[in-house]
Amino acid sequence: MVDPAGSAAPERNGAATGALGDATDAVLSVEQVPPSDDGRQVVRVGGEIDMLTAPRLRDALTPVVAVPGSDVVLDLDAVTFLGSNGLGVLVELSQQAEAVGTKFRLVCANRTVSRPLTLTGLDQVLDFYESVSDLPPAGH
Repeated sequence: MVDPAGSAAPERNGAATGALGDATDAVLSVEQVPPSDDGRQVVRVGGEIDMLTAPRLRDALTPVVAVPGSDVVLDLDAVTFLGSNGLGVLVELSQQAEAVGTKFRLVCANRTVSRPLTLTGLDQVLDFYESVSDLPPAGH
């Protein structure tokens, strides 16, 4: 694993995300769930998204949203802090996805995430849902 300064960081508890660029440490976890039958790709994020971890989140998710025509759902229910840098990364990922025709949706019922999105008006800009069951069918 590499920290934002570029130095090697120790692996923690033997856990790593592998497919998502080893974006797991004591404060941020990113887990790519195998695609569903309808092709929807769910990525679970947990921990803190702040000025230190936001770049790692961006690096881990950029290849996922860059696949043209995919349907990506970012599950943020396990996020415990969402700072302004994290909000910026979500907007950036949404723009990258839109540029290649990828659906990029956020799912979270957690007030820690929904409150900053609502206060900044990003809940009206980003495709945001409270639960996976609220999502439209894949591809729509």
